[in-house]
Amino acid sequence: MSLAEDRNRLAHDVMSPLSAIVGYAELLGRRDDRALQLEASAAIMTAAKELRVAVDVLLYHDQQEEAARPRVDLPPARVARPTRTRILIVEDEPLVRTLLRTTLSADLFEVWEASDGVAAVAAATTTEPSLVLLDWQLPSLSGPEVLASLRTTYPQLPVIVVTGMHDPAERLRAERLGANVFLTKPFSPLELLAAVEMLVA
Repeated sequence: MSLAEDRNRLAHDVMSPLSAIVGYAELLGRRDDRALQLEASAAIMTAAKELRVAVDVLLYHDQQEEAARPRVDLPPARVARPTRTRILIVEDEPLVRTLLRTTLSADLFEVWEASDGVAAVAAATTTEPSLVLLDWQLPSLSGPEVLASLRTTYPQLPVIVVTGMHDPAERLRAERLGANVFLTKPFSPLELLAAVEMLVA
């Protein structure tokens, strides 16, 4: 693995749990919801543990293999209502995927999920989403590869890139491939909602 790839992997491992912590904290400040409080408490603790591991790697250059984490796609909303906007979330980190789903109110959005690039391309074909939230670092097919595929098949489909990579060159790459918005982790759920509403209004 090259130095650049190693740095990108580390940024991903740090920014994903940090994004979950910041995002849930912001949602808790805006919503008085007991179910959200319970979910957020568990998610923040899990994210904190993952962040500690990533920080240990950063501080001590520990090269031990990361324990394999299950990649489980969460089911879409059970009741399909045509008035809701259909959004496809493409994110390999379960915590961030859950945060994104929680941010998108079930009353307004019908959410579908994919945890890798191949599943994302397939899901876009079957679900015909109105908008895609796309992680930039994915297994099987990378974010840039997924975006290029989407632009070929659905040139007008709005795509928001959500990534832990802060490299200006990657932002430029995303823009050239046709991304509508480029958000870096940790992202603000309210900023994300504003971008979604702007693109699907």
